[in-house]
Amino acid sequence: MPEKGIRSTYSQSPFQILMYDDQGMLSTGTGFFYELRDELFLITNWHNFSGRHFLTKDPLSPQKRFPLFIQTKLSTYIDKERRQFTAIAHRIEIYTNYSPCWYEHPEMGSDCDVVALPIKRPGDCADNMHNAANKIARIKIPVLPGNSVFVIGFPKSISVGFGLPLWKSGYIASEPHYDITIGGSISPVGGLQNGRNIPAFFIDTQTREGMSGSPVFASYIGSWDSSNPYTGINPDAPDFWDRDDVILGDNRMEFIGCYSGRIGATEEGAALGLCWREDVIVKICESKKVAKHPHIF
Repeated sequence: MPEKGIRSTYSQSPFQILMYDDQGMLSTGTGFFYELRDELFLITNWHNFSGRHFLTKDPLSPQKRFPLFIQTKLSTYIDKERRQFTAIAHRIEIYTNYSPCWYEHPEMGSDCDVVALPIKRPGDCADNMHNAANKIARIKIPVLPGNSVFVIGFPKSISVGFGLPLWKSGYIASEPHYDITIGGSISPVGGLQNGRNIPAFFIDTQTREGMSGSPVFASYIGSWDSSNPYTGINPDAPDFWDRDDVILGDNRMEFIGCYSGRIGATEEGAALGLCWREDVIVKICESKKVAKHPHIF
């Protein structure tokens, strides 16, 4: 760990994205790389690319302006031999011949606020920056309600240094294995009824505009079985001290999903944000279902 330099590899993961139409910049957000079977994808929110709310499909811009392309502010060499770099915007097309270039959820489509854009890592991108979020940590941790989480992105378009993100902390606020219901009502049996189920969980955090599309990392402090984090460990077992998959008294982090902000008045009032689970990202990247045009209904 350098004393003068970037002290966490997690700060090196996300990058700021800027949404444009032919009149100029519309909004900012956050994106990150995800790697699956040697393929690289840019992950962010559907509403960043479409300029619409993912559930209501209402325009996010009061002037009803929508993104035509984006720019990604990637750490880029200005002197590779001296390993000097800074954040420089790279134009990325999100449409080809008026058709979306990005992939969406194969079943939910635009009702899932996560998209994956197949991408090649620019050759001038600094080698040690923008690591795929799912490749930073190899050890699995117990992901539990009450775990600390960190949403790493660009709130209110703020960055530090040459363009580094900010960390907003929070907690996992619902059982992460179970889907949540948006817009439901109280039911005498079971959970909420007449709402929309989405494969995400709540996190309790005060995030701000510009963080949409941020990677979310969970933190765990303690001892656990890294091969099966949800089983107990028994130090009295005969082979316990010979095992190499038991973590003792450590603090580790794991990528757990993509943040997409608050989604309604109820959740806003409760200071709840959405974290779309990693399996959602995997399904989108595996299916490679090209998105429907967000402005043709």
